[in-house]
Amino acid sequence: MNIGIIGAGKVGHALALAFYNENINVSGIYSKSNESALLLNRKISADFPNDLVETVKQSDVVFLSVSDNSIRSVAQEIASKVSKKFIENKVFFHLSGALTSDELSALKDLGGYLASLHPAQTFAEKEDGWKKLYNIYFGFEGCNISKEYAKTIVERFNGTMICIKKQDKTLYHAAACIISNYTVTLSYIASEILTGLGFEKEASRKVFLPLIKGTVENLENRSILDSITGPIERGDDKIIAQHIEKLESLDKDLLDIYKMLGEKTLKMVAEKRTLTKEKEMKIAKVLKGEA
Repeated sequence: MNIGIIGAGKVGHALALAFYNENINVSGIYSKSNESALLLNRKISADFPNDLVETVKQSDVVFLSVSDNSIRSVAQEIASKVSKKFIENKVFFHLSGALTSDELSALKDLGGYLASLHPAQTFAEKEDGWKKLYNIYFGFEGCNISKEYAKTIVERFNGTMICIKKQDKTLYHAAACIISNYTVTLSYIASEILTGLGFEKEASRKVFLPLIKGTVENLENRSILDSITGPIERGDDKIIAQHIEKLESLDKDLLDIYKMLGEKTLKMVAEKRTLTKEKEMKIAKVLKGEA
């Protein structure tokens, strides 16, 4: 299997280095940035020309590791510049969590096999990002031929592939966004509160990291319901009321977030059945401002 990579950003770097580590042949690298392409070539001991057409021609499988907004236009560029005989029967993947393989439709008309393969992972830096491709989940959507190639690649990374219907990709990505992006947002909110209390900025960022790590460990080793902790799970309605009183005077938008998340947490606790119905109703009233 000869794999070409279009786009030498964080994920493109991760893919190329992971393939190199697995002795999977990288057959070409193309980037709009000559500097990025050259850097990635050096890292995998290669000397490929930074040429879109050559990258496709030399590859059996091509990954479009570009921004979501660019996938369709890059596919169209390939279709316009590369002759059909070098597209036909080749597999083209993009890596978007939100968009479907239809973004690559210009290549289907020329006989290409299309798919999206989304690594459920974050890539904040280039150097060791390739290690994050191992032991993770990959969201797949595409044709059956592409699926077989995807399976082979995911297995090499000791990963797990989940198949997603086209119509479900947006919600799948929304879920990924909630868990990944908004964990950072919640950390920012907590940090802002602590900064307002006089904490140094660096301390306000780090003080709750053990809590986050502990929560992640719980989620790794237990069910979601068994990972719930805190005042709602314990039935501490007076503590919740105190939180609400202080947040109301601090930031009403933040209070709305607190109440919304609290109501979701209460539903989980109700499913877990650790509190009496009376206590659940009491907390519900507190969260609604009725107690």
